[in-house]
Amino acid sequence: PDRFVSEAFVPARDRPATRVAPAPAHPWEQVGQRFSLDGILDARRRSREAVRQIAALLRPGMTTREAVTAADAHLRRMGASHNWHPTYVRFGPDSQSPAVQPTDFQRRLRDDDVFVVDIGPVWDGYEGDYGDTFVLGADADRRRCAEAARQVFRRTREDWLRGLTGAALYDRAEAYARDYGCELVREVPGHRVADFPHALYGRHRLAQAAFVPADGIWVLEIQVRDRTLPIGAFYEDVLLREMADAAA
Repeated sequence: PDRFVSEAFVPARDRPATRVAPAPAHPWEQVGQRFSLDGILDARRRSREAVRQIAALLRPGMTTREAVTAADAHLRRMGASHNWHPTYVRFGPDSQSPAVQPTDFQRRLRDDDVFVVDIGPVWDGYEGDYGDTFVLGADADRRRCAEAARQVFRRTREDWLRGLTGAALYDRAEAYARDYGCELVREVPGHRVADFPHALYGRHRLAQAAFVPADGIWVLEIQVRDRTLPIGAFYEDVLLREMADAAA
């Protein structure tokens, strides 16, 4: 008893208003009582910054296993409580494959290479999920492929803003990927995020949604692979109507 202290916490009167998500329009879009769009926005901001910082830590000669270990340690230093999905780092030829496929953890990052960083940390009870592709060296094809993933995301998000369903978005993304000499990897179908864990509300896939996805709770995943070369790229982010810093 002498080591236990209990205090009551009440909201401050001048606390800024929190943007609460509207009631779900579809059963697949349930969220918890504590969910707010501000929570998702903060998790997104921190996840994007984490990916940039992790990418800057990776050096030629590191193995994939070393890179994943370094990434997880960095997320803990940044304040993530844990990961809701494993951290994925993929070098070179492994950049062609979805995260669910086997990765060569002994593969080493080369001086001229392409690599993917894909994280799923939990920040203050909210799920972050962000991934991007980075290129070492000046190889034009690797840079084209990395940019293809970002541009396919951007164009597909614009279709979402015009009112396309989740399923239709991936049909469009498949067509867009060809414009950059790539093909879309359809095994990467997009998914939910929410207050942790979103799995309580379902494990639904964006590519199977026959309705227009709501703002702030769906992640659009874009995985492409070059049509002739053994390279690929990945980009994912939360679908948001106000996204000034989206892939350009």
